[in-house]
Amino acid sequence: MKVADGAWVKDGHRGGHLQVTSANAKGQWIDSSDGRLTHNSSKGDKVTFYDMGNHYGIWQKDCRTGRPLTVQDNHLRFVSGATPGKFHLVDATWH
Repeated sequence: MKVADGAWVKDGHRGGHLQVTSANAKGQWIDSSDGRLTHNSSKGDKVTFYDMGNHYGIWQKDCRTGRPLTVQDNHLRFVSGATPGKFHLVDATWH
């Protein structure tokens, strides 16, 4: 995945829309209406990346109005009321 189209910085946190980079759905957008991540031809909600020092918390929308990204049963999901997962991000813009 990559952050594309609409990338922004607000209150020191970065965000934007997530786009698929793998061959099977390249160019499609990540969305989650029921918690499970899916890919669609149209953009879904923006996501916000919260820098927690040694990891990031990722939220659909933001931490006040959205859902945190977690790992449940080996699947990425945005789950209301869940404890945010701890993710390490790689900035691939320099590759």
